[in-house]
Amino acid sequence: MTTRGRRYGGADAAQRRDRRRSDLIAAGLELFGTEGFATVSVKRICDHAGLTQRYFYESFEDRFALLAAVYEDCVATARAATIGAGAPFVGGSGGAVSEGESAKSVGILATDAEAVARAALGAFIGTLADQPRRARVMLVEIVGVNPALERLRLTAIHGWADLILALALGERSAARPQRLAAIGLVGAVTQLLVDWYTSTAGEFAPGDATDADLFELDAILDVSVELFVAAYQRLLG
Repeated sequence: MTTRGRRYGGADAAQRRDRRRSDLIAAGLELFGTEGFATVSVKRICDHAGLTQRYFYESFEDRFALLAAVYEDCVATARAATIGAGAPFVGGSGGAVSEGESAKSVGILATDAEAVARAALGAFIGTLADQPRRARVMLVEIVGVNPALERLRLTAIHGWADLILALALGERSAARPQRLAAIGLVGAVTQLLVDWYTSTAGEFAPGDATDADLFELDAILDVSVELFVAAYQRLLG
């Protein structure tokens, strides 16, 4: 006979463990997103979450593992917003498809390319603008920490490229130039947003060539949309 452990406040042991893990991720997001990963200790995280260090190591091997979990949570949040904005356009906004093709299989219509790029990119950029802690984790704190986290970051970049290809091509296979174009688009938007974040965070001196005025989000969105539409017309459509 197995036991599930005592219930406290209506939650069993597994549910309480999940809650503690969620509380630690929330504390990590708050502290990594305001003070930076390098300066925040396990004790500081636990104090912020109202938990002992024993509970930290119940869920995470070390701070690096927590940063990975915080980053994955940030990516999932931004990805959900992006997919939600782009989903109504998949299958051509109700337009006709060829016989034997499903709406899901064909991706977006060429006439919708600009609208879907603006909607999806606007949702992604808006998520980071509205949640600066997530922006800092995704754009700054995750970069160059260690090889495992770099692999996680690169996996996420390729995941964003896969999303671009899914919107553009549906279930059709991507050719090499199309996949390279999608990865390049992710890199371009990411770098623009890194410059936006670091300039607005005051890390560039006034008069620097990378002035905050250059990296306004509306301008970044407009340029990113143009890049996506051009890539779609030449390679992805």
